[in-house]
Amino acid sequence: MEQKHLSRRAQWAGRQKIGYLMQQGVDFPDCLSLAAGLVDYATLPSDLVRKTADQLLLDPARQKSVLQYGTTPGSLELRTRLCQHLAELDGVSVAQQNFGVEQVFATTGSQQFLDLVTQAVCDPGDIVLVTAPSYFVYLSTLEGIGCELVPVTCDEEGICVAALDEALSALEAAGKLPRVKILYLVSYFDNPRGSTLGEARRREILDCLDRWLKKQFIYLLEDAAYRELWFDSPPPPSFLQLDSNPDRVIYTQTFSKCLSPGLRTAFGIVPPALVKAFDDLKSIHDFGSPNFSQAILLELLKTGGYHEHVADLRQAYREKGLTLFHALENSGLLSGQATARAPEGGLYVWLQLNDSGITTGFEDQLFRTAAQDFQVMYVPGELFYADSTNPEARLTMRLSYGVQPTGKLATGIERLAGAIQAVAGQPQVQ
Repeated sequence: MEQKHLSRRAQWAGRQKIGYLMQQGVDFPDCLSLAAGLVDYATLPSDLVRKTADQLLLDPARQKSVLQYGTTPGSLELRTRLCQHLAELDGVSVAQQNFGVEQVFATTGSQQFLDLVTQAVCDPGDIVLVTAPSYFVYLSTLEGIGCELVPVTCDEEGICVAALDEALSALEAAGKLPRVKILYLVSYFDNPRGSTLGEARRREILDCLDRWLKKQFIYLLEDAAYRELWFDSPPPPSFLQLDSNPDRVIYTQTFSKCLSPGLRTAFGIVPPALVKAFDDLKSIHDFGSPNFSQAILLELLKTGGYHEHVADLRQAYREKGLTLFHALENSGLLSGQATARAPEGGLYVWLQLNDSGITTGFEDQLFRTAAQDFQVMYVPGELFYADSTNPEARLTMRLSYGVQPTGKLATGIERLAGAIQAVAGQPQVQ
């Protein structure tokens, strides 16, 4: 079928950035990839999941029900347990939460939740405020829905409150404020930069939205995909818990990063006004997220197997994250050529080059040199910016320590440093 006969959404799907990134992996199959945001194969809990699945399938009272269709919102028992799990993460009791189990949905990964909740809130032409940089797959989702993206400047901690206020003022002056529907934030160890918003900054953001409330109600969409992957100390409470307005925060968290992406299980909490709309949209999207995966997750939460696994996972990623960062230090790149911060959680290190003559884009010399000559791959920063003219978009890259074994991380950084030196015309490190 010719392209002209496809829907606009189908044409968008063919252009989305994740597809282009995956194609690079096909084009350069021998590369050591620091690009893929996959989880560590060695830490996937195959034995734990197998034992749990065996217990479910050997239980006469449950073996058939877990293989049957579930409900659109998901297992009530699981959603009740997820309320308890989130209360533990936020350091409160279930009674202190400002939402109920009827607002909780189990979804097939957090990407499904992000897509459906955005459809529930936004029409084509509506505006979503995003950080610069931001999670590029969701940027593509917003493009497909037809939203206008307005980027907001960040600092080392995350979104700048003054910049958020200025962006809203500019939109008001342009007559666009009524179209602003969502502020999207990856609030813990964000993708791509690894930053976490502190509690004080979170409260300042909520105060800013409160100041604008009389002029425009804006949902805060909190993506907590990496929340539980902290290294040394737990991060602050969620926006969901901190906000005194029970109608504003939309929260989602996935178990893909801290348990298994193959189980395709996540959850989200929507304000009361969105419950029916979200349920209606999800009901035409599927007949309920995978019931068997939900049953496995529920058992792991009940028995404590999940918590033990995550504790081990934190230590594994801490070692890998620091290995990659120390390799950057040892390579000499951080002695003037580039800047980066040691990770405190999550899966990523954000590297920014200081030489404006070396750019990091897919079509730039560095990417091709790295992939073809040095056999190492990164994710160019340009994918993460809604505004492609942002100068940082061509000077940055995301490095992932998720999927590569620890022993290959230093090798990957050595290759990357060699590529940068080659493009800069400097002697290569032997």
